Amino acid sequence: MNTQHWISHFEANTRLNHALHLSDTACDLPEHVRSALARSLAIFQLGESGGGTRLRRYTRSIASLENLQGYQRAVDLFVAEEQSHAALLARTVKHLRGTLLQKQWTNSIFRWMRDLVNLEFNIQVLLTAELIAEVYFGLLALRCSDPVVQTVAKKLLRDEMGHLSFQRDFLFERLKTLTPAVQRLWRWQFQAIHFATACVVSWDHRDCLRSLNVTPADFRSRALRCWQSFQSRLERRLHEHESQARHDEGSTPGYSRSSNATMQSPVS
Repeated sequence: MNTQHWISHFEANTRLNHALHLSDTACDLPEHVRSALARSLAIFQLGESGGGTRLRRYTRSIASLENLQGYQRAVDLFVAEEQSHAALLARTVKHLRGTLLQKQWTNSIFRWMRDLVNLEFNIQVLLTAELIAEVYFGLLALRCSDPVVQTVAKKLLRDEMGHLSFQRDFLFERLKTLTPAVQRLWRWQFQAIHFATACVVSWDHRDCLRSLNVTPADFRSRALRCWQSFQSRLERRLHEHESQARHDEGSTPGYSRSSNATMQSPVS
């Protein structure tokens, strides 16, 4: 994994977020749109405001792996960028005359789930939220006429797409060590968790979605397409890696599985 690329990326991009200029024009959205959007963005703001304690704790357990050198530093900077998103969203909620949240049930569930198993599952839950955010901020950028909301949505959409690439690089490093059968099992449970998340989010944010003329069913459909796009790219990389490994194995002079097994057998 090219962790140095991501370290440089997050260092530069987080500075851009802190310096992002937002219009000081007052919000003139219709009241039903403004209130629904303010509540919805406050939920996303709460989700972005974590300190990354669990994620950092998990990354320490793999910091010594050769193919993940520098990953811990990249994760620290990734968390800092998420916190810059929280700051941008807080400014946006204030612009919409909304109230920031200290606790919310869907956010509590996400935090609980991320601590259930291990680093890979933590990343997967985080990734699921980012796939949902890609759809959400994409819709805001396209359908909300407020200039502040549009500016923030477009910036966060670009950042979330970068986050997806970052997480895909990590998952590739971990999944390529698994057998195809285990990779399929991982895919199925990932899809199930993503679908359940899309259902919960589409219901919890239904008022905001309807104010943008988006039905919950349409949101879930868009979320599924985003998941399929992410998963197809990940699987293509895994397939290319497996094909290259088979090619390298077959091109090794004098190599065969039977001869290799013979060489490894103890001498009688």
